[in-house]
Amino acid sequence: MSKQKDIYLERFGQNIEYYHSLMYEAFNGVINEGVSNYPVFIFHRQEVNVGLEIADRHEVIGDWSVNISTLEEFYIKGLVTIEQVEEIKKKITGNPPQYCCLVLSDGEGSLIFLARETDVG
Repeated sequence: MSKQKDIYLERFGQNIEYYHSLMYEAFNGVINEGVSNYPVFIFHRQEVNVGLEIADRHEVIGDWSVNISTLEEFYIKGLVTIEQVEEIKKKITGNPPQYCCLVLSDGEGSLIFLARETDVG
């Protein structure tokens, strides 16, 4: 892993606590409304054209803007192949299932899977 990638992932880890309740609410909304069983959070600092923005980094405590999308949207927009969709689905484990996060910074991107609490508040 590059040093630059290590740094942005470290920054992401330092900020994630600010987003737990937002992620919990958005994840449950996507699931409960029947939109998808595979929500994906996109953490970014630049303009992205995927998903719906649920946090603007200029208006929240953390350093990241956050969009919520789905694996289905990633596939439809050609961001992942059907094989990659299946691989990602296999990585979303646990009860409750983990959060799937795409972290984008300075041209780098990483998929991160985070444990999800059953209740946040």
